[in-house]
Amino acid sequence: MKTVLMNIINGFIPQNMPIVHSLPPLTQQIEQARQEWVSAQNYYNNVSDVDLVDHAAYLIQAAEKKYTYLLKRARYEGVRYAPFN
Repeated sequence: MKTVLMNIINGFIPQNMPIVHSLPPLTQQIEQARQEWVSAQNYYNNVSDVDLVDHAAYLIQAAEKKYTYLLKRARYEGVRYAPFN
């Protein structure tokens, strides 16, 4: 009976269905976003081609938005995160 039920269930699930990975903990996402922001700032400070200045500024803005979003989300969820304590 169990085998028949599993065959029926498997018939409804596509065989090429993508595997969904869970996200890392919010604190880990925040730290990664902070590192991306610092990296973008370093890139901006070291870019030598005038054509890449706009690109570097865009990367800073995008990284900053992501970081502030995650901080707001953490505040809303009541997550306390202090990496430098």
